[in-house]
Amino acid sequence: MNMTAKKRIAIIGAGVAGMAFAILAARQGHFVHVFERRPQTGSELGAGVTLWPNASFVLKQMGLLDEIAKVSGKPKSMVRYDQHSSDPLNQAFSEKSRLAIHDINRQAQNETYSILRRDLMAILFDALQKTQAHIHFSHPVQAEALAQLKTEYDLVIGADGRMNSAARQNITSALSAESSVDNEAVYQGFINVIGISQSPFTLVDKTVIQDYWGDGERFGIVPIDDQTCYWAAGWVSLPKRKSHPFFTQKDLMHRFQHWPKPVIDVLQHAQGASINTIYVHDVNPITSWHNDNVLLIGDAAHAALPTSGQGACQALEDAWTLAQLLPEHDDIDVVLQQFQAKRIDKTTAIQRTGRHIAQTIFHTKPSDRAVDGSISQTPSHAIANFWMSGLIPSNV
Repeated sequence: MNMTAKKRIAIIGAGVAGMAFAILAARQGHFVHVFERRPQTGSELGAGVTLWPNASFVLKQMGLLDEIAKVSGKPKSMVRYDQHSSDPLNQAFSEKSRLAIHDINRQAQNETYSILRRDLMAILFDALQKTQAHIHFSHPVQAEALAQLKTEYDLVIGADGRMNSAARQNITSALSAESSVDNEAVYQGFINVIGISQSPFTLVDKTVIQDYWGDGERFGIVPIDDQTCYWAAGWVSLPKRKSHPFFTQKDLMHRFQHWPKPVIDVLQHAQGASINTIYVHDVNPITSWHNDNVLLIGDAAHAALPTSGQGACQALEDAWTLAQLLPEHDDIDVVLQQFQAKRIDKTTAIQRTGRHIAQTIFHTKPSDRAVDGSISQTPSHAIANFWMSGLIPSNV
């Protein structure tokens, strides 16, 4: 490890990317302040997260994987079922493909875990509390406050999410003098209603992620154990208007009443307070993630659709990669340039994959879907190699 000057670092946002980087930077001795607009951590939207082997690698390097494993599921396969009947009263589904997660894990030499988002955030927050970093809740950062942070800190990290990122606005405004750059999050034509289900009895097969693709509709079930799962119900929808409702358990039971029994069982045991409606947006890939001493990471830089399955994983990779670069260079400009160079190709590919899968699910008739319409058709070694690309164990 090279000796570099300790830096004052401001991090906007205490999501996965912001929290993970704060932990790593504070452990290196940097002076870290995190600014979070919400009143507490873990209060963000989201039911659960699949931590694929690349995320597990980072969490292992951070020393947090044992804690993660205690509260996580370990799925061994993902099965996709496609609707093969257009009769609304007989929505027959059959197995279309099967992804051997255990084989990907073996190739990647790291495990896959499924975890409730609140549990992941609690573990990250606990790790942050054990450092000298300071976190400021109920502290939103907009343009004026960002300008102030830029003068007070050596490095300002924009980890402020996909929808209204002040840091992304700052950077794209600087870029737009040279080219046309779109800072706005892009609605992708579908909604996700997400939630958590729990039963005193066996509810799901704890080893299998179930993914049902209908005609413009989808229902995915991710087990934590055989009595607990999180899920996402998706369907094509116009953009949100003020009058648009948030959907309830009753609404979902009606919409999916003729779907296979596992879907019905999960909905019957849904925890009402966990149900949330999300009008799903991503961002177009942008050409630069940094300007002056401001750097975007996580969803602020490269928000992908949930169909990519890689949102939290890429946030963790960002945090890890940036923390690896900090001890190597005193010059912040060099750090920011190298970070983008190391990360942008991979995250852009993941953004595009997410859009391709969403297009296949929500905007392609079941009869017109190509056999390779999902990741399940990709060889496990190719998936493992791509997900693990750029990840090298630390010698710091």
